[in-house]
Amino acid sequence: MTREIMLISLARLPVEGLAFEHQYGPDEPDRPDRLDTTGHQFRFRDAPKVAGRIDRVGSEVRLRGHVSTVVIEACDRCLKDVEIPVETDVDLLYASEDPGSGKGSESEVHGRDLDVAVYENESIDIDQMVREQVELNLPPRVLCDEDCRGLCPQCGADLNIEECGCATPVDPVWRALADFKADSES
Repeated sequence: MTREIMLISLARLPVEGLAFEHQYGPDEPDRPDRLDTTGHQFRFRDAPKVAGRIDRVGSEVRLRGHVSTVVIEACDRCLKDVEIPVETDVDLLYASEDPGSGKGSESEVHGRDLDVAVYENESIDIDQMVREQVELNLPPRVLCDEDCRGLCPQCGADLNIEECGCATPVDPVWRALADFKADSES
């Protein structure tokens, strides 16, 4: 079973607006099972769910709603899987692409421009919005526990579970200070 990208056609948007809801399923091949952000590889544990409402506000379109899911990422220190719940309210303003601006041309960006997304072809891509909202709500650093001791850099042992017998190497930059400390203690 294939599914088209979830697009909301603005040409067919009723005057009273439109409520929408979608639970992504495991059989949807275009569902973003992996998000690549800031060097992390996130996987979905729970398929994302999105619900909201879209209304015209003058020449612009306002999308309000909620995105929820649970993603899995490896701990930055010990590589153990960590579940990260994502629950976020969405309030976005969309404007049509200015046909006079021309893609690739330079233009001055004003403060309000940073708060408005651009839609193309008289439609809004809900899949893209869901991906963006999940990415924006993921932590920059993933830890299984604040006190995670990580992996031994020499033997790879999980230091949260076991102690290893590896000697802690001294960085050559600090070698003179370590030697000084050893001499002063004896």
